[in-house]
Amino acid sequence: MTVMYKINNGTARALASGVSDGSSSLTFDKALKYSNKRLWDGSTNVSGDELAENIDHILTVWSEDNQGGKSAEITRKFRVIWNRPPTINGEDNDFGTLLVPPTLEYSAVDPEGNTFTFTEYLNGKEIRSFTGTAGQNYTVQISRDAWIRLDLDVQHQIKIKATDSSGLSSERIYTFTRTETHIEFMLNLDSPDVQGHFILDGMPQRVLVTLERYIPEGAEIQSVKVCNNALDASPTWEDATSAVKANRGFVFTNTNKTAANWAINIWVIIAKGTATERVRLNGYGGAFD
Repeated sequence: MTVMYKINNGTARALASGVSDGSSSLTFDKALKYSNKRLWDGSTNVSGDELAENIDHILTVWSEDNQGGKSAEITRKFRVIWNRPPTINGEDNDFGTLLVPPTLEYSAVDPEGNTFTFTEYLNGKEIRSFTGTAGQNYTVQISRDAWIRLDLDVQHQIKIKATDSSGLSSERIYTFTRTETHIEFMLNLDSPDVQGHFILDGMPQRVLVTLERYIPEGAEIQSVKVCNNALDASPTWEDATSAVKANRGFVFTNTNKTAANWAINIWVIIAKGTATERVRLNGYGGAFD
């Protein structure tokens, strides 16, 4: 005797076979896997075409003997839901105009419990990609270096993409506009190029700082500070704002250091104020002795 089955009006297939003694029942067991909109027996597609969503499909089971006898058919109805992409929490959002990088937390779940991967983008460029855990919160991190390189007064985009193990994905889009009220910079003494010019054996006594800038009406050089002991744990910053504005050299008053070497650093802050034009700081120059 052979137990047969079919899905809808598809091909009849053997489910199990055995010899009956006429009184004891033959048991059988078959596990079919639903994947890619079809039912599978191992690597064999037993449902044929794609199984449509939200309509009744029919599983039919019966038995046949080797003499042409056939049992009554037993049927069961079932419905399927196609694989769905991961669901990212929240909604798309515009953060408006920002002075600092946005704080953005997100999480996702997969309706079918599939594994999934998050990918974060800033203006289409990948920030990072990693395997997500359902329901766990993650935070987008925009580095200080990436932030200051973003153009001012134009819209930027953060995109979160969640892709499941079958390749289906969903996205969240967040937009913002970066603005600034100040330009601020300081020499990076961790850079070997800067070290070679600004770390010194002897004590510098004077410094001339020139700024290649465009300061429109309403903006101003708010502060220029300089120090000659920049490698100390607590450098002695001195106010050279007036000297820089007048294009004059500044004479250091500090004569003390705790570090092994003397080093000059420059700390510049330019305030936009009420200016409607962009402030530009294209570079700096100067000399010291």
